[in-house]
Amino acid sequence: MNKRRPLTPRTREHVTRGLPDDLLKFSFRLLQTTMKFGFEQTDDARRYLQQLLARLQAISSLQVEEFRCSKAKALRAHRHHWRGTTEKQGFPRLPDEWEGHEAWQFQLSANKHGRVHGILVDEVFYVVWLDPEHRLYQ
Repeated sequence: MNKRRPLTPRTREHVTRGLPDDLLKFSFRLLQTTMKFGFEQTDDARRYLQQLLARLQAISSLQVEEFRCSKAKALRAHRHHWRGTTEKQGFPRLPDEWEGHEAWQFQLSANKHGRVHGILVDEVFYVVWLDPEHRLYQ
């Protein structure tokens, strides 16, 4: 039987293999695709998906605090301030247990391909909206 070592908040491990588990992860379980927030309407959906996957792969190498505190202009990760957006009430149609968690966004690339919006809980970024046209601020 594989005994687990005590884990500190900074270093977690996968239980079954002992691999590091303290890097940012992504979940799409809360994804809401709409006419406003989705990639299907983009001019080049295939290129958008390539860019999205490349960005998710790059960000997946960051620890959560690196993501939260990053000042990198290429990432532009920050919390949402809903008052300055078209969605003053925040994310609609979320299950009650997801209400009140920090809403975040990051960009896919500088001035192109828009943003990804979601909820950050522990080390998991739950993607809610894909915003290739940057419509949250229009």
